[in-house]
Amino acid sequence: MPPQGVLAVVHACARNEMDATRISELITQVPSLSAELLRISNTAYFGFSGEVTSIARAVTLIGHRVLRNVALCIALKATLKSDQLPAFPVAEFWEAALRRGVCARILAAETAHDKEAGFTVGLLQDFGLLVMFYLNPKVTNEWSRLSELTPDSRYDLEQQLFNTTHDRVGLQLAQAWLLPEEFTIAMGYHHRGTPAEIDKSSVELCKLAQCADWMSAVFTSDNRREAIKQSRSLLLDYYGISSEQSNDLMAQVAVSMNKAASAFRFDLGEQVDFEDLIGEANLHLVEENLSFQQMNWHLEHTLKERDKIASELNKELDLAREVQRSLLPGESDNLEGVAGLNVSAKVVSGDFYDFYKLRNGKVAFCIADVSGKGMNAALLMAKASSLFHCLGKSIHDPSKLLAMLNREILETSIHGMFVTMLAGVFDPESRVVKIANAGHLPAILMRGGTFDSEYPAMAPPLGVIPEAIFPLDELRLTSNMHLYLYTDGLLEAKVNGEQRLEREGLLQLFSLYSDIPPAMRLLHIVTDVRSRGGRVDDDMTILLLKG
Repeated sequence: MPPQGVLAVVHACARNEMDATRISELITQVPSLSAELLRISNTAYFGFSGEVTSIARAVTLIGHRVLRNVALCIALKATLKSDQLPAFPVAEFWEAALRRGVCARILAAETAHDKEAGFTVGLLQDFGLLVMFYLNPKVTNEWSRLSELTPDSRYDLEQQLFNTTHDRVGLQLAQAWLLPEEFTIAMGYHHRGTPAEIDKSSVELCKLAQCADWMSAVFTSDNRREAIKQSRSLLLDYYGISSEQSNDLMAQVAVSMNKAASAFRFDLGEQVDFEDLIGEANLHLVEENLSFQQMNWHLEHTLKERDKIASELNKELDLAREVQRSLLPGESDNLEGVAGLNVSAKVVSGDFYDFYKLRNGKVAFCIADVSGKGMNAALLMAKASSLFHCLGKSIHDPSKLLAMLNREILETSIHGMFVTMLAGVFDPESRVVKIANAGHLPAILMRGGTFDSEYPAMAPPLGVIPEAIFPLDELRLTSNMHLYLYTDGLLEAKVNGEQRLEREGLLQLFSLYSDIPPAMRLLHIVTDVRSRGGRVDDDMTILLLKG
């Protein structure tokens, strides 16, 4: 959290009734801000003639709006210090942030926008990434890889590493800190389209931030040609700036970096001159043109290798699918009154269900959905399924079983992945069902073709909170009663164009096929969804217990 005293100055600068005298009084109450403001006022960054010796004089010269931006930059830099992330190169992060701020300031001056607002947005826009590393110190070593990517590639890698991105985290921080709306919007939407109701000035700041991101990447990316190409394209599309003009803007970055670093006390490494980068990029282009025929040969060879690898990968995926299908109950495992069905959206699935008879004659069952899709989800699915099948034979209390599974999954799961699971035990003699729900969709009880009740989750998914408690529900399946367990892929199946099936549509299908034997009933439900144009975007799994 930024220093409260500095944030108070930021908020005061946005209020019309606050004059220079009252703002000066607020600043003097924060000694560190007072000292920094006087020091910055006397640097080449502002270029005032004569020495600025008082806070009141600095406030008058700088103005409320610029003062707000300067205070916000000071607050931002004070939020997370190096000692809070001992293994993370904080100085490198701030240098990258400063470069985006400088690029945004240069571009804002060229396009008649507020250059100090541009600088502040450039400095702020990736702050969410620093917070993500603070919350996930185990991936600190990924910084070097992230820092060398273009903005789009970096954004994709963030999603893989953190299951979120810096703009989404930045938006939450800005809202929590009550930052000015224009900065909040720029932090949250410089990679995404802005909401329709956003004012023009905020949209312009988002454009500045996007351009600054690509301009900065010219100096750091391992794909400089792509960074230069995209920078020129954005500058031309947004502002009508030609390639020659864009070169002139980026040639100013190294000198401006040194001035800004001196003003805000950033430690800089050696700055690369833009002309050197252009020369290097052009040299690579010449070398590539000279080896065009060789590249074609390599491409031909690579395509053959790709086809070979793709064929081998398909074989591996087919084998993975077979292994995964073997984890589900087969025909030899059929039990009277119990049926399940799994339809995978991809080759492998992140959903699963299971049921089997215990030594005491009772039936253990579960349905689960692993977060995410693809191979990661499939591997976690295999682990969770195996754990349930093994531990469930000795732990007959669903609440205790889920607690044990939760501990096991927490020990080795990839950060950010989790499993929703609804587990239970059914006694065929007493018809009593005991269930515990770990973050899964509610179990639905139908009496004939009519909805009776549902049993929602009372605990978080597995793999989220250590030592979580999973409350137990108990019900009796009398004649003509059916208990349905399902995953969200069924609810989200798109029927009749873009309309989702949702809960009401699913209840209608339960009612429609209530008189059909369990296994056939589930097949009819899934087939009905598909026959109405249902598109499988997610795994669909359903389990039924018949009274």
